[in-house]
Amino acid sequence: MGYAFSFDPPTDEGYASTPCAFNGEQMNYVRLIMIEAGAIGGDGFEQALATPGLEPGEQTLRARRFQYNEGHVTAAEAAFVAARLRAAVEAKVAGELLSFYDEHPGVEEVTAWVERFAAFNEQAAGRDGYYIC
Repeated sequence: MGYAFSFDPPTDEGYASTPCAFNGEQMNYVRLIMIEAGAIGGDGFEQALATPGLEPGEQTLRARRFQYNEGHVTAAEAAFVAARLRAAVEAKVAGELLSFYDEHPGVEEVTAWVERFAAFNEQAAGRDGYYIC
């Protein structure tokens, strides 16, 4: 199962375009970093590292929104996600988190996925958000 994200709402034919997409494994790692960044939480998920400055707060989105292929993320929510992901990259959260796993993609690869999703969220913040498809 993969995850795709579109600026356009779905139509009867599906989505017009999906400028950002990840396969299931990639999205699992992006989602882990989103949790550690305090961008998403709840629903049984909580941070393992508790990096100062990245604590969950009132703007933290429910994790379930990024477990399923449906839903709309508003422009304000996208801006929050982007800011938290950028802060997580700066704090080198991926390297620290991946040290808990025996097998994982390289830190640079996971960081690139996170940066790609942060950039997409930054674009979405200047629009009407995005749809998870």
